[in-house]
Amino acid sequence: MVDNHYVKVKRNDEAVWRVIDGDIVVLLPQGAMLHALKGCGKRVWELIEGEITIPEIVRGICNEYDVEPQRASADITEFVYKLATWKLVDLVQTAS
Repeated sequence: MVDNHYVKVKRNDEAVWRVIDGDIVVLLPQGAMLHALKGCGKRVWELIEGEITIPEIVRGICNEYDVEPQRASADITEFVYKLATWKLVDLVQTAS
């Protein structure tokens, strides 16, 4: 298992996104796939500016939402890896 403290998350430079009716819609041109991010997923996307670690995202979400850190960590980790599978974000391993 990868230690999320040493993985930086960054948006795919080719992903194009807009806020539409309060949701974030992300298009990845090479796959012509459209993804709508709502609620907490929208907020996670907004927090991914530049490079950020999953624990930093978790702290941001916990500061804004009434959620316990362990639950937030598990859910956000799963969501970030799903974004990576969709190629909307890149995961960059840093020095441990």
